[in-house]
Amino acid sequence: MEKEIKTWTFQGRQAGPRLLALGAIHGNEKCGTEAISRLIVELEAGIVTLDAGTLICAPICNPAAYAAHTRFVDENLNRIIRRHAPATGIEQPYANQVTTLIDNCDILLDLHSYSAGIKPFLFLDREDDAHRAYATALDIPYWVTGWNDAYAKAGELNDGDTVSYAHSQDKLAILVECGIHTDPAGGNVGYNSLRAALAHFKMAAASSTVYAQKPLISRLSQIIAKQRNGEFTQPWQHLDNVKKGDVIARYADGEEVLAPHDGVVILPDAKAKTGNEWIYFGRNES
Repeated sequence: MEKEIKTWTFQGRQAGPRLLALGAIHGNEKCGTEAISRLIVELEAGIVTLDAGTLICAPICNPAAYAAHTRFVDENLNRIIRRHAPATGIEQPYANQVTTLIDNCDILLDLHSYSAGIKPFLFLDREDDAHRAYATALDIPYWVTGWNDAYAKAGELNDGDTVSYAHSQDKLAILVECGIHTDPAGGNVGYNSLRAALAHFKMAAASSTVYAQKPLISRLSQIIAKQRNGEFTQPWQHLDNVKKGDVIARYADGEEVLAPHDGVVILPDAKAKTGNEWIYFGRNES
């Protein structure tokens, strides 16, 4: 079992920012690994040139879960990104390594995929001008915001994710969900996002035209954790529209989970374990 996260570092011809690219924080999310690995090959072969700054690549941040093709082994790595002393279990040593990588960067791009939906989207957790410009440059048409506010009310679910930790250290940071886990195009979404980030920060030439389309922004309003045995009432997909009072899920004892308002469902997870996030609700802002 790999205990160390392998990294590749590339130095540009001129001074510039340090950008960190993370993949496979969750072991069953391969798109980031594919995207970052492709760029590593191209940089090593001279197909892509790093003009400025430093690029640090960590294509597999949870090697144990990646090898097992599972989201995590002991703990959700993207809920425990902080210092652990002592570090126990499988994921806590990885969390310590990820925090060190983030400490030593200026900009973070974290690449993920999800379980129910086809639309790539990004999380805009800070809404200042610098983060909005970064998000716009990635040319992802769907954004989700309000994550930090939602989790501030649900501390028991979250001891820390990559982006929240990066923000606590005053780094620029965005997480991109490249589509459903099994989408063969997910790697391309991640690769294009990574190349767009490098171009935005003037570290490398752009690989394609960025149209900077106006995004559809959905603001998280509520987190529903699974309390006991239950099922969704239909195969909900990310950004499906709902009306207030729609029955979203039903527990085995008959209790129903209702949509709290008109809006959308976000990141529904039909296979969620008891105590974990089951489904989120949000409101579209544009």
